[in-house]
Amino acid sequence: MSETGIRVAVVGGGSSYTPELVDGLLAHRDIPVERITLLDIPEGRDKQEVILDLARRMARRVGRAITIEATLDRERALAGADFVCAQYRVGGLKARVRDETIPLAHGRIGQETVGAGGFLKALRTVPVAIDLGRAVERLCPDAWILNFTNPSGLVSEAVIRHAWPRTIGLCNAPMVIERTIAERLHAPPGSLRLSMVGLNHLSIVRAIEFQGQDILEAVVEAFVAGGRWPDGPSLTPADSEFLRALGVLPNSYLRYYWLPERMLAEEQRRVHEGRGTRAEEVLHIEAELFARYRDPALAEKPPELSLRGGAFYSEVAVDVLEAIVLDRQREMVVNVLNQGAVAELPGDVSIEVSAIVDGRGAHPLPQAPLPLAFSGLVHQMKAYEELTIEAALTRDRGRALQALTLNPLVGSIEAAAAILNDAWPA
Repeated sequence: MSETGIRVAVVGGGSSYTPELVDGLLAHRDIPVERITLLDIPEGRDKQEVILDLARRMARRVGRAITIEATLDRERALAGADFVCAQYRVGGLKARVRDETIPLAHGRIGQETVGAGGFLKALRTVPVAIDLGRAVERLCPDAWILNFTNPSGLVSEAVIRHAWPRTIGLCNAPMVIERTIAERLHAPPGSLRLSMVGLNHLSIVRAIEFQGQDILEAVVEAFVAGGRWPDGPSLTPADSEFLRALGVLPNSYLRYYWLPERMLAEEQRRVHEGRGTRAEEVLHIEAELFARYRDPALAEKPPELSLRGGAFYSEVAVDVLEAIVLDRQREMVVNVLNQGAVAELPGDVSIEVSAIVDGRGAHPLPQAPLPLAFSGLVHQMKAYEELTIEAALTRDRGRALQALTLNPLVGSIEAAAAILNDAWPA
């Protein structure tokens, strides 16, 4: 950190999410931001210029004298950075369309962060993420990488273990859960303390402290009474029985693992009805967003950005940044190395867990043993993640076949091989 403030590099500066991050940095005036540098690749130049103009208008509107710049030169962007916010998408949205359509063609879920879709994204992303980590080590050796690039837990583990240990993986899902519960209780944001554990997009809430009491049981019951999975289909009697027996609140992504037939049918129905995959929907949303961003009268993040997803993205990033910069102890759910917090898992693998974030980084809180009904899935998915990282680093098709077969949303050698035959050349 320089005498005049902190410097933030945003890798993937042309992303439609960037105004969300800029908005968060501008809103927190106690964080002494001196410079925000947007970095993208040549293919993202035009979008990055649009974002740059909007970000500067946003800063002027709120009266923040922050230097906001954009570049295609990674060395320039990273030199002297204190924080590197990683939010890039290797291959762009067109690659996401392939990630989602190829598995569907073989009767498997095509979601972009779980199953075969998440696997294909990871194969492209891990080598780039490690290369970025090594560049950070060389150009800004005191910097922290705040990784939002999905699959966040897997990518963060690859960077921590193979390139740059000062990396914290972030996800907005835990905050979405906290805010949703707070809204239903008519409680102010931040008034609940959630204890969470698992892997990224594969975690559970095992305690909810509110006004000095653990209200988890009541929240689970209210959730069941509501009759729907988070972001998913209606609960069946069997679903309700399962969740009551489990006794914890699931991350919404667990619906893919526990309701695979229904989630696959929903994806297939979208395509059959002409709506396309979620990736194709996002392409249309992004086109509309950038049309709004180009409006010279626009000087704040538009409400349409909520359609893109990523609610509370900026709050998660800025809360971590603030805790580190100002050395304020803040309990948050982040992706970090286990370090013994979950005794059933090795210490050098990433987990998503409640942690204390301060000036020295993120420190996972010790956890009680995982529920058996959840523990088996965690172990299987962690083995899948380890094999996926190996496959991405070695470009070994045999490792890739093992990883994809092990993923419970693929689950067979034949399906894994068929997906790889279509996707491996790309």
